[in-house]
Amino acid sequence: MRFFTLFLVFGALHAVAHNEPEIEAMTDDGRAVILYEDHTWKFVEYEEGDPENSAVLTVTKVHEMGEACRLQLHLQNNLTFKIRSLVPRFSVFNQDNVMYESISKSFSQIKPTRDLYRDIQFSLGCRDISRILVHGADRCTMGDIDMFNEEEGQCLEHIYVTPTDLINIGK
Repeated sequence: MRFFTLFLVFGALHAVAHNEPEIEAMTDDGRAVILYEDHTWKFVEYEEGDPENSAVLTVTKVHEMGEACRLQLHLQNNLTFKIRSLVPRFSVFNQDNVMYESISKSFSQIKPTRDLYRDIQFSLGCRDISRILVHGADRCTMGDIDMFNEEEGQCLEHIYVTPTDLINIGK
């Protein structure tokens, strides 16, 4: 509850300082919420989409390296258009649910029906990771979407994160 409370206090100060009508915060269990000026809130629901019509992100291997953790990621392009550039951000949280590290990984030039593998390594042992959050991916270039017409969250909506027993990962 400490993390959520601190995040709320910081967010409230941020909103007052910038005159923003809403604040995005994170609960202890990693769910995003939007806080409104009228003291109401709602959970942020990310559209997972249909894996048959998405860029499907799957963790295929997890390699414990003592004080580090390496993942092999697989991105399958099930979209009807080429992924020219897609750069999601991966934030790893420790067992206390504190964001420990955040890394971006680029996937590019993936034609429809094709795939690409990438490795990503965190400087936290796999056993010490409570979850990995896939987020960001802004400024992607795929289909009709590019940095000139992309809306916030639009790129992320095209990613379907496959649930796995290997490690806790999601959007």
